[in-house]
Amino acid sequence: MPNVVREEIDNLNSVLTIVLEKAEVENKLKTELSKYREKAQMKGFRKGKTPDAMLRKLYGKGLLADIVNDSLQRQLYDYIIENKLEVLGQPMPSENHPEVDLDPLQVQDYTFKFDLGIAPEFEIKGIDAASEYEKYAVEIGDERVDEELVKARKRFGKRVVSEAEIFAEDMVKLQLAELEADTVKEAGIQNNFSLLLDNAEDGAKAILTGHKVGDTLKMDVFELEKDRDEAFVRRYFLGLEKEDDREITERVYQITIEEASRIEPAEMGEEFYNTYFGEGRVSTEEEAREAIRKDYGQFFDQQANALLFRDIQERLLAENQLPLPEAFLKRWILTSNEKATPESVEDGFEAFAKSLEWSLIRNKAARQFGIQVTEEDLKNYFANRVLSYFGGQLSDMSMINGMVDRLMQDEKQVDQAGDEVMLDKLQAAINAIVTLNLKPVPEEEFLEIIRQAQAEAQAQQAAADLLGDGDDDDFEEE
Repeated sequence: MPNVVREEIDNLNSVLTIVLEKAEVENKLKTELSKYREKAQMKGFRKGKTPDAMLRKLYGKGLLADIVNDSLQRQLYDYIIENKLEVLGQPMPSENHPEVDLDPLQVQDYTFKFDLGIAPEFEIKGIDAASEYEKYAVEIGDERVDEELVKARKRFGKRVVSEAEIFAEDMVKLQLAELEADTVKEAGIQNNFSLLLDNAEDGAKAILTGHKVGDTLKMDVFELEKDRDEAFVRRYFLGLEKEDDREITERVYQITIEEASRIEPAEMGEEFYNTYFGEGRVSTEEEAREAIRKDYGQFFDQQANALLFRDIQERLLAENQLPLPEAFLKRWILTSNEKATPESVEDGFEAFAKSLEWSLIRNKAARQFGIQVTEEDLKNYFANRVLSYFGGQLSDMSMINGMVDRLMQDEKQVDQAGDEVMLDKLQAAINAIVTLNLKPVPEEEFLEIIRQAQAEAQAQQAAADLLGDGDDDDFEEE
């Protein structure tokens, strides 16, 4: 049997010495060679009679390497699992390990040494009733409620045609005609198109709202709508097909306003309330305004929770500063990441180490709270994601379940979903234990806090990406 001996260099570093005994290796090699002998047909020898020495010369080196590697991997990871070692990164051959000569003609005892980086032992500080955290409570102003109510009424309103007046938010139907010497050019370009004045250039909007239906005026078609290139103008305003390559030298065309229409907001009443807020949820304007305030409050509460969790993470990192096997990790990064250089490792190691420390704290907290992510959790997560794709309006359960099943087959998607579900459960568990102090904050101030937090997160992620995400707190068997 192979011998495995662990030598503890310190609390964070160990060396595993694995000895593969000659007799076992030789027996496995003979077994593999016998399979080749049965199939081999070599000149000068009957089938199945090829000499052992010749088979060893032809196939032995590769077979021996496979036998040794397979045995090493099995013994290495079996030992780690059986002894419940929490290793960081992956085991690496020791730097001073002598080269092993795998000679199939002279099998012998083989000794290998592996360096292990060991996760530190610690008890988490900062998640108990005595730990106080501040959580933002966003104040939803009347202006926000008014704005959302107007948008809701427009969304479910009806489009009405104006006989004369043109308003700034109208949709206008225009007839375009090419000019020649200030008159409509015979057989020139003519086209009909619609223009939403919300999308029009300020100058064009000012001109059109200063006129009425039936008016004819001259306008630069390249300055009708914001951020439109020549290809768009040719196709949609001038009505030219892609294959029409005629040169357009004139910018000013005759424009006739044929129609103006606008959305007339829905009346505040039972039909609108039931359609927008859901059957029976709202019956008065006051209740409608309160429902909007509540919905926005829930939206901002999710963001406030994200900020709270960021603060919890930073506090836990500050109160639980963990020692790491730094030299081992730097060497592991260099060997496992072909893009890494000694310089990039040094530059990015602080961010990498911080991310790794958080992974250790997070995973220990999850174990402490007994948090598990079940298949049902993942399916619910994906079902909610599918519903969000359709604005929450999809009711065909067979379609939802089909999409969920497809997502469940994607290993990368499942891993990502599992992380998010676990973090959600972890935050809920922490929030239930620690003391939360609510801090009222106006919406605009809160949005600026969010913008700053996002910028900081992007900068931190860029630094961590130099070396990897730092989530290798547990080894992965290859």
